[in-house]
Amino acid sequence: MKILRLRLAAAAIALAFSAVALAEGQGLQLEREPVAPPTDLDEVPVYVIADKIEGVGSDEVEASGDAELRKPNAYIKADRIRYFRATDEVEAEGNVRLFKDGDLVTGPRLRMRVDDAQGIFESPTFALAPRLRKRQLKPVEGRGAASAARLAGDDRYRVSDATFTTCKPGDSGWAVSAGELDIDMNRSVGTARDAQFTFLGLTTPSFPYATFSLNNERKSGFLPPVFGAQDKLGLEFALPFYWNIAPYLDATITGRYMQKRGVQALTELRYLQPWYSGIARFDYLPQDQVTGTERWAGVWRHVFNYQGRWLGNVNFNQVSDDNYYRDLSGRLVQATQLYLPREATVIYGGGGWWTATARVQDFQTLQDPQNPVPVPYARLPEITARALYPWVRGLDLGGTAQFTNFTHPTQVTGRRTWVYPYAAWPLLNPGSFLVPKVGLNFTSYVLDGVAPGQPTTQTRTLPIASVDAGLIFERDTSLGGRPVLQTLEPRAYYLYVPYRNQNNIPLFDTTTADLNFAQIFAENYYSGWDRISNANQITLAVTSRLIVPSTGQEALRGLLGQVFYFNDQQVQLDPQTPLRTGSTSPYLVGLSGIIWPGWSTEFAAQLASETFRAERLNFGIRYQPALNKVVNLGYRFTDQQIVSPSIHQINVSAQWPLGAGFYAVGRFNWDLQASQPVERLAGIEYNAGCWIVRAVAQAFPTSAGQTTTNFFLQLEFDGFSKIGANPLEALRRSIPGYTRLNQNDPNRQQFDYFD
Repeated sequence: MKILRLRLAAAAIALAFSAVALAEGQGLQLEREPVAPPTDLDEVPVYVIADKIEGVGSDEVEASGDAELRKPNAYIKADRIRYFRATDEVEAEGNVRLFKDGDLVTGPRLRMRVDDAQGIFESPTFALAPRLRKRQLKPVEGRGAASAARLAGDDRYRVSDATFTTCKPGDSGWAVSAGELDIDMNRSVGTARDAQFTFLGLTTPSFPYATFSLNNERKSGFLPPVFGAQDKLGLEFALPFYWNIAPYLDATITGRYMQKRGVQALTELRYLQPWYSGIARFDYLPQDQVTGTERWAGVWRHVFNYQGRWLGNVNFNQVSDDNYYRDLSGRLVQATQLYLPREATVIYGGGGWWTATARVQDFQTLQDPQNPVPVPYARLPEITARALYPWVRGLDLGGTAQFTNFTHPTQVTGRRTWVYPYAAWPLLNPGSFLVPKVGLNFTSYVLDGVAPGQPTTQTRTLPIASVDAGLIFERDTSLGGRPVLQTLEPRAYYLYVPYRNQNNIPLFDTTTADLNFAQIFAENYYSGWDRISNANQITLAVTSRLIVPSTGQEALRGLLGQVFYFNDQQVQLDPQTPLRTGSTSPYLVGLSGIIWPGWSTEFAAQLASETFRAERLNFGIRYQPALNKVVNLGYRFTDQQIVSPSIHQINVSAQWPLGAGFYAVGRFNWDLQASQPVERLAGIEYNAGCWIVRAVAQAFPTSAGQTTTNFFLQLEFDGFSKIGANPLEALRRSIPGYTRLNQNDPNRQQFDYFD
């Protein structure tokens, strides 16, 4: 065998860009300036290997007999190869195989310029290497055949009389055939002329021109249709048009036909800039055939971050009527919401040791006549300043000041100002901490609309003192034969707040806080500052963790805590809410994490301090031995002394293989108190390798006595397109641990002593 080494000069230009995703598969992009090409270029070697090599110097080389040509960006193998150095051209004949950037193209004859990746391939078959794009969980690859292929540069092919599919060899599930097909893997776009689509032997009529996305990347054009059924809408059909206006701007316009309601227009605009981004939606139904009224919904979400100093967001939501989402939305989160926020926030964070926030907030309350809810106060505006200044010898001086103007259509309104300066002295060590703290809360109210004889101004001054202390013990142990680090973390928190009569102060934004592990270490029994409970109490708690030493990941955590009260509670929320009784709080118990390979649990309980009777109990256990295999069992109980009526529910959900590519998915949530279902979901998924079909039915309550039922049917062609109503959001929300077929789950935690 003979080997000939040539030296050629070449140049390369690299483009740097950043892609930012705002939605699955179609993300906006920020433009970047191209990186300048290198100025000093080393010669790139060319290797020619064959049984026989002939030529004139190094200008023209002919190799035959198991011939190979190798360059850093390409590898060619054939029975016979001729290489021309002056033009960087190669001719190959007989069993030609071209490997370039991971792609493999085979055929009888090839002529190309190697560095430019331009040339012609006769009767090729091709296999495109997996391209892993940002925002994708699984790389997508494709293959095909043609009568001829023109190599049009890096990652670009123009083929004649071609077929293309992402199915594996030997699998003819689906394919695109075209008289001419352009494949641009750089832009992830395919363009077909005189094309047909074949699925399971069924072929569509020929269409003269079509473009399609590879790897679900962005491009203008009609998106696959969406069809489904709901009991309140009847049969549903939607056809979206996607407009790729610019790398930083796009829009989607959808016509939606609902059998029982009529025709609706849905519009969505997305934008992205270096320091701000957002999305705006407006849906319009000229006349609902059921209600006979005009119906609409608007949403605007905007976030910005200017130089890390000015931050903020806008979240505006408005609908035409209370029942808009209950009637027209099949999404459980939308159909069951009661309050639509309308707010804007601006934060100045450039003060170093202080920040300032300005916010306006209002809500549209979606009332259910059979189950009315209170209308919350609006904040128009609310201004907050926070400071934390490290002083001498580790002493921290901090404070919060806030002014809020509360408005309401029927209740007492007013302006509340509160100032809370404090001093804390954190003494921190690797195995212990001690944080004494003392502060003074001053609150002032100026009220409007009060009852005759009631004061229009109120003030309250309260000192607050606390001491937070804890220890951290560690030991090396093992679990399941694998080493782990176990911690034992006792903690004590003492709080003192004297009593002040606050019965005449209105309740703008304050309610009783849920008892949990965060609240037992809080300075106030209530959430909000319209009530500050008197306190002379100590919280004792202990936490133990199991930590994987090699990764630092927490595998298991257990918690136990209780509050001991030295004085009775005297500050009452309102006359209808009873005061706390007893000298101790209920026990709080928690356990979460992996308890055995494939098994994890979430357990939290609130137990009466004397009888150990469960007042609140949440229990969940998950078995997930592998991807696409998960079973969840949950139980939820809340006593009627905490919430009325009491909550008593069981929940089962699963995604499990049935064999032969079929998977069952389902969720069943049953109310034991009312002896009726809360939420039901059942479906089948079938994975054929390069295509997936999903059929799912879901039912859930949207208001008192009303239930919404949805039917989803979706056909997904791997790396090509999806057709039908998308059930993935419902599956992810209803089945914790659900993962898409054919894709890895990047959020699933792994622990090395179980792997």
